Amino acid sequence: MNVQLTKMELIEMLLNTRKEAILEKVRAVLEEDQDQLTAEDYKIIDDRRKRHLNSESKSFSWKEAKESILKS
Repeated sequence: MNVQLTKMELIEMLLNTRKEAILEKVRAVLEEDQDQLTAEDYKIIDDRRKRHLNSESKSFSWKEAKESILKS
């Protein structure tokens, strides 16, 4: 199966549809797919959590984080 060809066919079908319900269903499926974390994502999160619990990384209070973001 040629993934690029399949994508192009789906794009064409989406462009030609007039049914809002179909677009909403496609959006829901794609958003659901994007929300899932990979095994590598979980490994990164777990490693960072372990470093935090072992005081091997710096953490910030909400106030400190907010102030830093607003300064940027």
